[in-house]
Amino acid sequence: MQRTPLLILAAALAAGAITLPAAPARAERMAYGDGYAEPPSRPKNPWQRLRFEGAVGALVGSQRVGYLSGTGGGLHLDAGARLDRLYLFGEYDFLSVGESSYDAPDPVRGFMHRFSASARYSLGVLGGGERSDVPVRGDLWIEGGLGDQIVTWHEGGRLHRRDVSFGLGAQATFRIGRERPRYLGVYYALKVTVAEAPERKDDDPMCAGPCDEATAPSPYDVGIFFNFGVPFGR
Repeated sequence: MQRTPLLILAAALAAGAITLPAAPARAERMAYGDGYAEPPSRPKNPWQRLRFEGAVGALVGSQRVGYLSGTGGGLHLDAGARLDRLYLFGEYDFLSVGESSYDAPDPVRGFMHRFSASARYSLGVLGGGERSDVPVRGDLWIEGGLGDQIVTWHEGGRLHRRDVSFGLGAQATFRIGRERPRYLGVYYALKVTVAEAPERKDDDPMCAGPCDEATAPSPYDVGIFFNFGVPFGR
């Protein structure tokens, strides 16, 4: 009769030993909801992960600065962070601007330094799937930004002004590697900048060409460039 309490105590300890290991597992499942849900992890598709991206390229086109207009072109650099379709970046352009030698015997020329903060969004994407046999992705994108222009003329003088920019382009990017992929590609785009024109003494209404009504010169200077380059990232 004395063995009965001992048997009951042994049975209670055995039941506790069985139920205690299950408690932490049940608590872990409750932390992530019902069932066997796993904690959140990085996206499996490498194209959708946050990564660094930069580009080296060139700009070729035309730029107007007040009453001066002509061909412009030079170096383009940008760098920033890409998350799938969205690319936030800063850019720097070093351009030669001013009158064309074909239009003036002694053209006025200078250098333009342009700094800007921009955002780019891919409207359309082709390829770039997680299990794609061809590790390449194509993007059709639009962009916009705010920038600063600093023009220094060869014969003396400096002009500083702000601008807004718009662009439309297409890009092909190749993924190199799987575990820690790197990216390399090529892009081409049309880029437009709009800045306030500097004040002039001859801003009175006039006819710059055949017209039936004189008007004041445009208060804005427009730059139109073809932009192409090589993007890279990791």
